[in-house]
Amino acid sequence: MDLNYFAFLLISFIPLIIGWYWYHPNSFISKYSKVEFVKIKELNLAKVLILFMMSFTLVYGYINLIIHQMGFYELFFTDIMLGNSESEEIVNEFLNKYGDKHRHFGHGVFHGIINAFVFALPFIGAITIIEKRSKKYLMHHFSFWLITSAIIGGCISEFV
Repeated sequence: MDLNYFAFLLISFIPLIIGWYWYHPNSFISKYSKVEFVKIKELNLAKVLILFMMSFTLVYGYINLIIHQMGFYELFFTDIMLGNSESEEIVNEFLNKYGDKHRHFGHGVFHGIINAFVFALPFIGAITIIEKRSKKYLMHHFSFWLITSAIIGGCISEFV
């Protein structure tokens, strides 16, 4: 299965770009939420690289959750790597027929939203409860992940 690795790399910047605006102290979102954040000046190159690697890992994980054809391909991956031509033919026939099914931006947005509810909300909710934070804290951070996951999902489905 051919993936567009350049698009994959570019999509990895989406959380950083949205996060830069979302958590910037002068953005209308941060002024509205009135939640304290890390100062932009405290970020150095090493921290930004770590954030990018985490973003890269997130996008890699989302690929398997958003592109349904990956699951079918993975069923036969070991056989294909061992040189089983019959498995390769089955996969090629299937992908030729159904390779583009559900590969559009809207379907990816749908799965991105599901991923935000399934993965981001429990973690942010737990942190909110444990640290006794406000509902604004929960809504601010979850909204970021909801929008970011939706855009990442749409881009993965459309371009990867």
